[in-house]
Amino acid sequence: MVLETLREVLDSEYRGPRAVFTQVHVLKALIAIGKTGSVGRGRLGTVTGLGQGEVRTLIKRLKDNDLIVIEANGCALSKKGEKEYAKIVSLLAWSSPVEAKSLDIGARCWAVAVSGAAKRVRYGIEQRDAAIKAGADGAFTAIFRAGRFSVPGEGTDCEKSGPGEPWTTVRTARLSDGDVVIVTGSHSEMDSENSALASLLTLV
Repeated sequence: MVLETLREVLDSEYRGPRAVFTQVHVLKALIAIGKTGSVGRGRLGTVTGLGQGEVRTLIKRLKDNDLIVIEANGCALSKKGEKEYAKIVSLLAWSSPVEAKSLDIGARCWAVAVSGAAKRVRYGIEQRDAAIKAGADGAFTAIFRAGRFSVPGEGTDCEKSGPGEPWTTVRTARLSDGDVVIVTGSHSEMDSENSALASLLTLV
């Protein structure tokens, strides 16, 4: 399970520097390394928003959990790390900044699509709470089914009841029936991305 792997990296009983980062930072690091094949410490700091000391601790935790190997040009996924990355990719169908002023959830918005997670959504409250805890000003959850986006628990068609964005952009993701879309907003793009990934973790 992806969530178990993230928790292992953050285990409070772990011997070594205390982790000040979150599951979202671990997730972003694995995604960044998996996408490019190899990532240096500086780039990893930029992607995660962590300081140099925090990045060093993160790299150590990832290496000691056998998720990465250290190479001359940076960090690369180990065989175990590649398996975990494949699981992440199977869950995270799409992730991108979006325009979503109509939702009134923040100036800078980010959307993620979670594959086949519709059955794990109740009313979207858990996703909203996780997003706000991670730094979002607000969040909106929609279920994609029968070619349309609907509000969980209500069935309201998101496109018919309001402006086209962010749904026009989200449709470029080529979603499948039963996927869940979470849109989060904040004053900064990094906070909105982090909060969207935090919301995703409630569906894992």
